[in-house]
Amino acid sequence: MSRRPSLNQLFMLRLVPLALLVAMAVSLANAWHLHKRFEVELDRKETELLRIGASLLAAPLWNFDSQAVDELVETLLADADVASVSVYDDANTLLLSRDADHDLQGLQQRRAAIIFENALLRRQLGHLELTFTRQRLSEQIGWSVFFTLLAVTLVVVAVFAWTMRFNRLHVVAPLNAILDTLRAMRSGQPFMPLVSHAPGEVGDALQAYNSLAVQLDHAHQEIAAQSQRDALTGLLNRHGFYSHLSDWLEMHPQRPLGILHMDINHFRWINESFGQDAGSQLLRDIANRLEDQLDPQLCLPLARLGSDEFVAAFADIDAPGLARHARTLQRNMLEPFEVFDQQVFVSMNLGGALFPQHAATAEGLLKVAELALHRGKERSPGEYRLYRPSTVHLPAHEMIALERDLHRALNEDGLRLMLQPIVTADSQPNARVTLAGVEALVRIEHPERGVLSPDTFIPVAEASGLILPLGAWVMEQGLAWLADATRQGLDTQTIAFNVSAREIHAGGLVERLADGLERHDLAAQRIILEVTENVMLERDSVVRETFDALRALGCKLAIDDFGTGFSSLSYLQHLPFDIVKIDRCFVGEVHTAPRQAALVAAMIEMGHALGLSVTVEGIELHEQASRCLASGADHLQGYYFCRPLPAAEALARFITL
Repeated sequence: MSRRPSLNQLFMLRLVPLALLVAMAVSLANAWHLHKRFEVELDRKETELLRIGASLLAAPLWNFDSQAVDELVETLLADADVASVSVYDDANTLLLSRDADHDLQGLQQRRAAIIFENALLRRQLGHLELTFTRQRLSEQIGWSVFFTLLAVTLVVVAVFAWTMRFNRLHVVAPLNAILDTLRAMRSGQPFMPLVSHAPGEVGDALQAYNSLAVQLDHAHQEIAAQSQRDALTGLLNRHGFYSHLSDWLEMHPQRPLGILHMDINHFRWINESFGQDAGSQLLRDIANRLEDQLDPQLCLPLARLGSDEFVAAFADIDAPGLARHARTLQRNMLEPFEVFDQQVFVSMNLGGALFPQHAATAEGLLKVAELALHRGKERSPGEYRLYRPSTVHLPAHEMIALERDLHRALNEDGLRLMLQPIVTADSQPNARVTLAGVEALVRIEHPERGVLSPDTFIPVAEASGLILPLGAWVMEQGLAWLADATRQGLDTQTIAFNVSAREIHAGGLVERLADGLERHDLAAQRIILEVTENVMLERDSVVRETFDALRALGCKLAIDDFGTGFSSLSYLQHLPFDIVKIDRCFVGEVHTAPRQAALVAAMIEMGHALGLSVTVEGIELHEQASRCLASGADHLQGYYFCRPLPAAEALARFITL
């Protein structure tokens, strides 16, 4: 893209041709005027010279004084404008002719009668012919035009220079100053008023610009301040807290710091019971109570990160000190709040993280604190949990890198659908294995680290919220695979998808699944949705409503990793599950340890007593498979039968089962 000419360039492009045109016109007009004036003067001179010459020649010619005639002719030739002199008698016979010795141009001949006259007679003796040259006239006009053009040019140059200087100082310079100020403001620098003494409209424009820029600067500062503040509570928002935390860490790289990430439990109940206005007022009351309690102890302002999440930062603190603050906050929340003249009791989960032990950046510190919070919520409502790197076996900076890898995999086709068979068989040796269905799994193909297992990236996906697009991708790819398998003859097998708590609470799961089933022309009865027991820790209506909607659609529900969570029997009794999947941790020694075998048998029997189908995971040996089948397991899953396979390879392999 070509650069547009500057104002100075445009000014010169218009002014220079105009100045040259004016100079040329003035010079031509002056030349024409000089030519006319010189012609008149020269004509007068020629006439007078011719008259005088003819008069002076009369007496010498009458007296036949040839010497006097010669002298007079030489005198006439001495005039620079005379090219030649010729004298004729009355019979027009040439008596004398002399030429000048210089180059002659522009010749013009003129004649005058030579008349001798005295008191007695008057007689024409002949005539005088003078040839005049206009060379001197041309030279004089040329020099006059040159000096006129030079003078006009000097005047034009002076006027042009003054005009350019005036334009640069009073037009271009103020505009450039405005442009520089706008660029500086766009790059984040503070606004500086422009000082200019430009006259007239430009000065008025500068004053108007200064006034407008001051207003815009104030508005920008106000917007910047508001962009860091939560409109509801007046606290810092996530962006504001991140900015303050980054600045603090940069200024105090050697000082310890701890943050507490707080999440209000069951806040959705308030909105559902009392309405949005009541929920907003409760959040303001919670913010005020937290500020009153924490303000003197905080090194950064309290912040509201999201709907019902707050964060506080404490300087010069260790793990026990952070735990004491967490317990104090939890006790402080036990005091009821007033909502529409009714008492409301609030509890909260807290996640803690320390700088620099757990993370060296503001982003990393917030990530690990949020991860600790979610891990605490999975275990029990109302719990404080300090971040432990062993949670995902990765340090904080690798978790941040892994989150970037997740984004890249989602956006650049870096995910791979994997399928593991779920089979039925009997306990007889060499019994035929029948494919009952598959479980949809996902892997990341990392360009440098190879294939990443879900144990590595699923916790990070849950903490960052990427579990939502990740789950949607797995479901869409799994449904497409099942439709293809159906066309290949696997028309009765099921497919199981793992569903996280975030996917359930985010909403849209049932609608997305129904849309996928319709697009791929699949029966809902062939879909199994697996949830862990931790999904049901928050016993709110969303979980039950989602389960009921999935059952109404025709899908089956399975409780995964059964026996590793909390209150399993209660969930089986009150929630509409169809399948129980016994976790692999109960299977490792089932074929050698009688107590473990008895426990697995009891779990299978209990599932059957409740009318549920039982699947045992983690089968790696024939003896394990035989023992579980002998105990009445309906389905088996594990490396003994098949490891998870890529989707394309799985279809060819499973057709032969």
